[in-house]
Amino acid sequence: MDAERTREFLSTLPHVVETAADTTRWGDKLVFRVGDQAAGGKMFSQIDFETDGRAILSFAADPEQFHELIGLDGLIPAPYRARLHWVALMRWDVLRDSELKALLRVARDLTFARLPKRTRDLLTKGGGKPK
Repeated sequence: MDAERTREFLSTLPHVVETAADTTRWGDKLVFRVGDQAAGGKMFSQIDFETDGRAILSFAADPEQFHELIGLDGLIPAPYRARLHWVALMRWDVLRDSELKALLRVARDLTFARLPKRTRDLLTKGGGKPK
């Protein structure tokens, strides 16, 4: 996959909202949240467009898969988010498309499950910019 195909795929997942990073301090990024941030939505993935060798994609991982994933060549603990079991993809060819899509679905589902009940209810009843 690449950035555009990943972006297109993420936009097909339920309740996903795409925004640009709120600040340029951390670089040029697209941020993907489950639900709108103003409605209590939480980030589960981001695409980084920096060309300085940093990660190109980071996302929440299942805590039970975290160590297995970072054992793969080209996947590392995500800077600043590893304690939350986030991983960072260093190259687009690290995983097959189907594997990456499955991991991104898990990231979205884990994040949705961790939202407060009130926010989940708002999303499933038509608020928070659902899909």
